[in-house]
Amino acid sequence: MKDPKKELREYLRKLIQRLLYIKGINKQLQLLKEWVTPNRVEALEIGSYFFRLMSFSFNRTLLIELCLLLDDREEKCIVDWLKKAKEHAKVIEPTFYKSESGIREILTAVDYQKIIDEQQKLLHSKKDIIENIRGRRDTSLAHSDAKYFDNPEDTYIKFPLTNEDIEDLLKIVTEILRMQYVYLFESDLDIQVHALSNIDTVLEHIRAFNRLWRDKRAKFLYPYLYKLDNFEEKLREHLAKKK
Repeated sequence: MKDPKKELREYLRKLIQRLLYIKGINKQLQLLKEWVTPNRVEALEIGSYFFRLMSFSFNRTLLIELCLLLDDREEKCIVDWLKKAKEHAKVIEPTFYKSESGIREILTAVDYQKIIDEQQKLLHSKKDIIENIRGRRDTSLAHSDAKYFDNPEDTYIKFPLTNEDIEDLLKIVTEILRMQYVYLFESDLDIQVHALSNIDTVLEHIRAFNRLWRDKRAKFLYPYLYKLDNFEEKLREHLAKKK
């Protein structure tokens, strides 16, 4: 690296952006699953093929993005970043807040490397989950393995992965990247995606219109016209005929 102090900070920003993207996809998938209940499933059934396709695509994208962030075989990932940060611990000048003096001071290379050691151990403790993510990615997406092509369910058996596994892993990665941001940018960062109601909003509107469509009490609202692109024009024409 020509300028570790600058390059590792930019590298960290990009990893955080990738993590936010992953968390966004994962949250949308969780919201979609919450609609599989007796009082809500009617909205999913209206666009059942689309929502199945969306879930399928999002799940695959999630596997790819998780591997890009976590797989130590990738050239750019959190494992690589921690390794490089440890190597250039002195040059990048991480800082910490010292309560006694009320100012930020530069961490010694030795202390910073100890922090990275602990973070690497945390990631290593999730080694089995990361390997299962990689295994699913490799057998389902990266390669056309005849064994798993003919029996795709074998992928889920050999590489088990639950929502809880992913959530737990994301919490650890979030905390590692958040703390590194604190050390390198001298400020805290909320690594969360807050505008996540998109799928809920879409499904709520679908359910609401479906209920209106079937409600005989709404016949004077002419709900069928609301399906049209030019519904206002058609509504005016319809009302004119009624006069």
